[in-house]
Amino acid sequence: MARPWTLGAAVVLLVTACTYDSAGRRVRTGDIRFDERSITGRVVLTLQDDGTWSHLYVQQGDEIRSVVGLDGLIKASGWVDIERRPDGLVYEPSWPISNIWTFVTEDGQPIPRNLEVPLYLVAQLGLVGARVDIHTPGSEQAGVEVKPDCWLILFELQGRQVAGWATRKGAVCPEPRYPPGAPTRLAAVRNEVWESQYRPQPY
Repeated sequence: MARPWTLGAAVVLLVTACTYDSAGRRVRTGDIRFDERSITGRVVLTLQDDGTWSHLYVQQGDEIRSVVGLDGLIKASGWVDIERRPDGLVYEPSWPISNIWTFVTEDGQPIPRNLEVPLYLVAQLGLVGARVDIHTPGSEQAGVEVKPDCWLILFELQGRQVAGWATRKGAVCPEPRYPPGAPTRLAAVRNEVWESQYRPQPY
């Protein structure tokens, strides 16, 4: 099956800084930051007064659509369905060769609606965190079953722990859930932690 590359997919694992915390663990970070109104990094997207993100993408009810007639993070002829779960979100693109993203929170609470669009766009541009898949060393410490066509990223969002599961459309993968204690075990075996990409709003 062809890999469904989209704009910015090549930056998924880029790391722009590397420091160490008080425990001697490597602190890793990606080059993309986001909040409820903007995404910054190699691509800059901003929520406009007309409700679009830089006049490129817009949320219409339970869908995210492209505004312009060009393929980008969302295909011009398609859309992304949003399914709200009690403990997170599911994003399912309408086109056949794509990834379904399911975000599950550790605390079992929903993800705020004003993060629905930027979270999906960041997932396409380069979501970073503790990655769990069949190739990354130490993934077995997460305590979840992984298969070739699915993987997950454990990350922090607004001070909360979230698991982002990616599944290639049509693949048979485990039911997405948050694996308790996985970040601690992965940090121990890999000797690294990930800085949150979320940029808190000033008060």
